[in-house]
Amino acid sequence: MNSHSHRNGHARGFGLVLLAAFCYGLQPLFAQYAYAGGADPVGLLLSRFAIAAGVLLVFLRWRGIPLPTGQLARQNLLLGFGYGLAALGYYSAARSASVSLAIILVYTFPAFVTVVSITCLGERSSTLKLVSLALALGGVSMATGLNLSGASMGALWALFAAVCYGASVIYGTHRINHENPLASAAMLLLGCALTFAVPAVLQGASLPSTALSWWATLGLALFATLVPVAAFLAGSPRIGPSSAATLSTLEPVVAVSIAVLLMGEQVTYAMLAGGVMVLIAAVLLARQGPSEREFSSLEGSATRDQ
Repeated sequence: MNSHSHRNGHARGFGLVLLAAFCYGLQPLFAQYAYAGGADPVGLLLSRFAIAAGVLLVFLRWRGIPLPTGQLARQNLLLGFGYGLAALGYYSAARSASVSLAIILVYTFPAFVTVVSITCLGERSSTLKLVSLALALGGVSMATGLNLSGASMGALWALFAAVCYGASVIYGTHRINHENPLASAAMLLLGCALTFAVPAVLQGASLPSTALSWWATLGLALFATLVPVAAFLAGSPRIGPSSAATLSTLEPVVAVSIAVLLMGEQVTYAMLAGGVMVLIAAVLLARQGPSEREFSSLEGSATRDQ
């Protein structure tokens, strides 16, 4: 009975994490319609995170779940700032270059995390990690045509997103112990919204201006933000962080497929080969296995959610 329940729990976790990755991959499709309705990246992301945070706050109030306070609240807001900057880099890259190139370059973040972990956090190196890093760097070089200086600002925005996302992953893993994952997610989304509220007030932002673009923004906030956040938080503790990270590599596959099949983007052989190299590197780095601290943190989250 216990073994059967464990298998069911693992299968459910597997499905939830795959659902999260698929939903995250839908972002370019929703963003395309929002941009067509007059939104710019700052306006779109402000709307996205404000709606997502508002819906989640209503849910938490309905369930009687309190928000984090004190140091944990500040940490989650700071984490939201990092994720907000990563989102800005990704959306700016996808708009000025292409979704395919943007997602390939953004997914070099596991390599960035590994470099920082080895050089600054005392993590042990290994041949497999070094091979993975070489694959990631080779994939970037191939996807950008071996000429980052001549690449569009989109490529630089995407690499900026990878650095910001990697830094957020490191900070979230090594600095924060969440009391309730959904409450922390709400605070993180508030931090993301505040990240874009400031430049919107100071410099202005173009919000969606048509009914279709607002529907697309609502879809982005719900189906490509809240649903995957909830699915990942519910599923990852059941299968472990390394398996969850590996399954999450479905996101770039979905995003690039949408860009090619539904948005008419052209993918060169060099970009395709580079993307495959980056994806293999991400999978290899994810399969290195979680630290005991990461696993115990996720295990504790699962226990608190049940």
